[in-house]
Amino acid sequence: MFLTGHMQNAYVTHDLDKAMEIVGNRFGVEKFDRFDPDMVVNTPHGHQPMVNRVASFWAGGLNVEIIEPVSGYVEHYTNMLPADKKDAVPRFHHVSLRRDDEAAMREEIARLSLPLAFEGPLSIKEAIPSLVFVYLDGRASIGHYVEFTWKSPEAWKFVGWPEGRPVW
Repeated sequence: MFLTGHMQNAYVTHDLDKAMEIVGNRFGVEKFDRFDPDMVVNTPHGHQPMVNRVASFWAGGLNVEIIEPVSGYVEHYTNMLPADKKDAVPRFHHVSLRRDDEAAMREEIARLSLPLAFEGPLSIKEAIPSLVFVYLDGRASIGHYVEFTWKSPEAWKFVGWPEGRPVW
């Protein structure tokens, strides 16, 4: 079923530091996990570099991610941002769905026939355990992007998958 495994809501912003302050102050988030992925992803236009600034936190069993696009292949993020670059309020961008079988995930993606935004990592300069993510453009049918994520058990542990949270 399409939305099973929903594990993350993700947002984009023009200014990650201000967005973290807004979310932290308003919703009592005391700790964000921070990383700055610098990677090469597979796109409909071939392999492209992509650099982002990212913060995330767990709200119970849901991961919340805030992304500031920096450079490279980032139009799929920037097209969801307001024209006013001083506006740092996070804007909803995508849901992420956990998948534990990469082959089955790819079959599901093929059945959906949504346009590919990008997938990766082809290469990533940060040491993150085994993972594959595929972003699909679901804006025409559900108004936002959809990310499918496969990770090794070690990688799920690395990102802090909540102990005892079921995968449904």
